[in-house]
Amino acid sequence: MGDERERSLISKGSPCNINYFDNTLLTLQQAVERGEEYCPNLDRCMEDDNLCALLLGNQVAKLVVEGKDLKEAMKDFESFKYIDNSFWNSIDGKEFKVMQGKQEMIRAVEGFARVILLMNPFESVYNLCEKCGGVRLVETVYDSIHDGPFPLSGSGKTIARDVEYCPKCDPKPRGGILKQDPSEAKERKFLRKLSEDE
Repeated sequence: MGDERERSLISKGSPCNINYFDNTLLTLQQAVERGEEYCPNLDRCMEDDNLCALLLGNQVAKLVVEGKDLKEAMKDFESFKYIDNSFWNSIDGKEFKVMQGKQEMIRAVEGFARVILLMNPFESVYNLCEKCGGVRLVETVYDSIHDGPFPLSGSGKTIARDVEYCPKCDPKPRGGILKQDPSEAKERKFLRKLSEDE
């Protein structure tokens, strides 16, 4: 989109009383002139214990206007303590529904941060699952190296690796047991090829 929202409209504003779904609203001055436009879900939201993806998305957008890129801001959000809790969400600011799950919350929060930043809310900094369209998450798993002469013997070294997966469509990644360190095996292969070429 060609337009940009004024930083102060994002850094000082709240989706509780500013309609960020209105793409013509670009400055804090416009918001003041138009008056407060309360979220139609505000009363229900305040009555229950569900989080609000719009408020969380607003926090992510504030990080972006402070200088982080969206991917970095979302990475910070992934460590949010209550990321598996139930939450309110809306894709248009009119209809609201309660949702739950880490994958769903990440997608909803990024989507609304993109609305605030006048970016395409249907794009993502994440890879999306081809089957369900959800966010593919990254899990760090640990492989144990058993490179000794007997079963379950060896250096006891472990290797961490990141595995991308869809929580809905794929099993949760787990580490395994390796008979050799992959980096050492690669180095041996390289040295063997080098000696063969001489």
